[in-house]
Amino acid sequence: MIVAGAESRPGSAAPNEDLLLVADAWALVLDGITRYPDDGCVHDVPWYTAALAETVAVHMSGPPRPLAEVLTAAIEAVNARHAPTCDLANPVTPGATAALVRSRGEALDWLVLGDCAITWRDRDGKCRTETDDRLDRLADPPRGPGRYPVEYIAQVRNRDNGYWVAAADPGAAAMAYTGTAEGVADLLLCTDGLTRLVERYGRTWPDLMALAADRGAGALLDLVREEERNDGAPARKRHDDATAVLLRFADHPFASL
Repeated sequence: MIVAGAESRPGSAAPNEDLLLVADAWALVLDGITRYPDDGCVHDVPWYTAALAETVAVHMSGPPRPLAEVLTAAIEAVNARHAPTCDLANPVTPGATAALVRSRGEALDWLVLGDCAITWRDRDGKCRTETDDRLDRLADPPRGPGRYPVEYIAQVRNRDNGYWVAAADPGAAAMAYTGTAEGVADLLLCTDGLTRLVERYGRTWPDLMALAADRGAGALLDLVREEERNDGAPARKRHDDATAVLLRFADHPFASL
């Protein structure tokens, strides 16, 4: 597994709440959930994403285990670090969405929880994308500007028929979408600050994979910022933290790009 590019940029002057981490045989991106007031925690969102990434790294270095189990153990470990000072039962306790991959010879394990995304091309150039759109499929969300009220979040976050994120409930990891792929040529992990290129601006994943392979992960971040600046009717958040990690595999036909 070759890291062909990895970059993260904040969406504003506020600290970047995205995080990426890459090792020899695995990689992850995390997208910290923008903080609500009165979340019961003395830590900020970057603390949470850093703590979660660190504990994922610890558990990935041990004996191989399913990625959902790795994420479960990581959530439990972070809980132990801040339960003495924080109210982990608070419905908006800090959390993150996640995308995680691990290479095992010819196989590639993947996990997505929340609205991060993983896209890969096989050796024939065919593109496949995995993401978790349950937040967008809520049955009857509140209407109007701004974020969902805390009372609504308490009903749908990490609940059946709602949506799932990595926060204080280790059981959320079992609800992640997971799988194994073979014959992967190259692969892109990204947070939803980048997936808006497809969801909002009409780009396609094959086009984005080709752009990243040709000009690097940073070109994708340049593109999303350009689209955002030219957006005449932006959503409530014009710019979001955006992260991309491009991985290649040495024996694939795009390795020389």
